[in-house]
Amino acid sequence: MLTAIRNHTKSIVVKALAGLLVVSFALWGVSDMFTPGSSPSLAFEVGDIEIGPREVEYDVRREINRLRVMLGDQFGVEQARSMGLIEFVVQQKINYTAIYLAAKELGVAINDDLVLAEIRNTPAFQSLGGFDQGRFQQALSQNFMSQNDYIVKVRRQMGRNQILESFSSQTAPKRLVDTVYRHRQEKRTVDTVHIADSAQKGIPEPDSAALEKYHKDNAGTFTAPEYRALTVIRLEASDLAKDVEVSDGELKESYEAREDEFTVQESRRVMQMILASEEEAKKAEKALSEGRDFTTVALEVAKMDISTIDLGRLTRAGLPFPELVETVFSLKEGANSAPVKSPLGWQLFRVTDVESGSTKTLDEVRDELGKSLALEKAVDNMFELANRLEDLLGGGANLEEAAALLNLRIVKVAAVDKSSLDPAGRKVESLPGGDFLSIAFVTEEGVDSLLTETGNDGYFVLRVDGVTARALRPLDTVKAKIVKAWKAGKRAEKAKQSAESVIARVKGGTGLDVIAKEMGLTIKLPPATVRRPVTPDPLLFQALIDGVFALQPGQAAMARNNDGYTVARLKKIIAANPVPDKKGVEQLAGQISDSMEADVLTQLAGALRERYGVTVNRQTINQLFTGVGSSRRPIRNR
Repeated sequence: MLTAIRNHTKSIVVKALAGLLVVSFALWGVSDMFTPGSSPSLAFEVGDIEIGPREVEYDVRREINRLRVMLGDQFGVEQARSMGLIEFVVQQKINYTAIYLAAKELGVAINDDLVLAEIRNTPAFQSLGGFDQGRFQQALSQNFMSQNDYIVKVRRQMGRNQILESFSSQTAPKRLVDTVYRHRQEKRTVDTVHIADSAQKGIPEPDSAALEKYHKDNAGTFTAPEYRALTVIRLEASDLAKDVEVSDGELKESYEAREDEFTVQESRRVMQMILASEEEAKKAEKALSEGRDFTTVALEVAKMDISTIDLGRLTRAGLPFPELVETVFSLKEGANSAPVKSPLGWQLFRVTDVESGSTKTLDEVRDELGKSLALEKAVDNMFELANRLEDLLGGGANLEEAAALLNLRIVKVAAVDKSSLDPAGRKVESLPGGDFLSIAFVTEEGVDSLLTETGNDGYFVLRVDGVTARALRPLDTVKAKIVKAWKAGKRAEKAKQSAESVIARVKGGTGLDVIAKEMGLTIKLPPATVRRPVTPDPLLFQALIDGVFALQPGQAAMARNNDGYTVARLKKIIAANPVPDKKGVEQLAGQISDSMEADVLTQLAGALRERYGVTVNRQTINQLFTGVGSSRRPIRNR
């Protein structure tokens, strides 16, 4: 969900719990914008406010799309569910709704003019000329939100903010801040030795009994995942485009409409000099006519250095004042202009480089333009084709029959797991995108899924032809892996025993340097560390640091990392002093205050939920993200 508030808002509470509704809509008329909407069913209800499943679904899918940027295209509904993202969005929306109800009860009324002003002043909707309607429409398409959806969100957001802003920032007690600072910033120095698994020798070969036991005890590791055999119909605009014909008339019409795309404007690298008077301008012009360097003259006469005289590469549209265009674009490369009066004063220009403009002919862009037009037409055709396919399937046709009637290609997937791998561990290529695998693994055997979008230019429908349940692989098929894993486990056990012996000897008074020399280990001295370093030293991972901070000087702790065990002996405790670190103390005080406010607000949301009552339709929400028990026609996102 898109969350934050206006840029000028400073309240940390509002920043934490309120949402920046950076989505878009077309402001064609105020009266139309504020027409109430309705929902065909219920996702949840808080007091007398009902929230429909469409709003919940769109918020979840927007969050998924946002996270895909960070987590990759494979991140979908199944991963979102496992991470708790769906439940988080639902609970967040319930809290927001409860706070909005409280605002209404207190008489907070946000009229149409205030909402419209909020929208028009939102930074995300601004361009050089102020409010940019084009940005609204682009974001509308990207965020799948209607005008009315957005208006409702803005109005509720503003009502909530009135409540949230009433929580003034709480100042954390100085004694508390000092205590927390000393705890967090206390440092410790250690010396370490690392005992690697790979250094452990004398590991025997496992006998049959050991292999059988390991196979049984680690069944999960050697169990084949569930596989599914699938029949799939894919509708992809790129595939349909191959059979789409584009006429010469369509090419010509599109070329004329898009000619600007194929035109490179003439551009020039320009230097400028701005002077306060005509007299100074003529003085600079005379110096230039004598062959002096433009940069030198600008510095001496106009007091301008290279950073202010270089305008970079400009087209005619790039000059700030139209009256200067002919002056600059009539100069030859390497030439200086005469002084010219402008709103900034008197100016001289120098053109250092010229790149001529050009326009590609229709013949030059014919192939590119033809593919683009074919794809556009294919998207429209695909939408209609998807509806026809859904009608056939809804009328009782199976996938094969529907594909034959519509001349569509059927794809068979013999076996695939949730990671898109086949039983041999190879990636199954060319699977549809979106939530394909999630839907494949929640659809029952012998049942068709719903027709589902793969993005802006594709759909799929699948049938589960067979399910191969998870099963423990026979020992003889994974014996080599078991032997390797068994030996690795024994090496790790031996490394642990060695580390424990080092701890015991340090406790008995033997110096770590003596122990290291006897065992052929290297002592390393990482820098002093705090309890929770932002970037831990490679030698001091967090598990080991936790152990170190439970020690007294001279004692030792151990912890395992990826390839062995590290033993750290505490050398010195360095107390923290908050007095010199004024900035750090202020930052910590702010963090503690924010935490106090967040706790109060959490309690408020809980109390309001109890006061107004909350009803959640779990079945509806679950069906939204499983593809089971609902039917939706394809939505054209244009």
